[in-house]
Amino acid sequence: MAEYENKDRKCECWKCELSGKCAYKDKFQRLPDELGKCAKLPKNSGKLKY
Repeated sequence: MAEYENKDRKCECWKCELSGKCAYKDKFQRLPDELGKCAKLPKNSGKLKY
């Protein structure tokens, strides 16, 4: 399976190879500061644990 890159920023967790250990998998992100909590996004590089 190819590595999921999340280029479109849709956070489709079921496609990601980290989904088994990601703390943000399928979490409801309703507040603006919670949106985009994905370790694959450039803004979160090295900041979020999965």
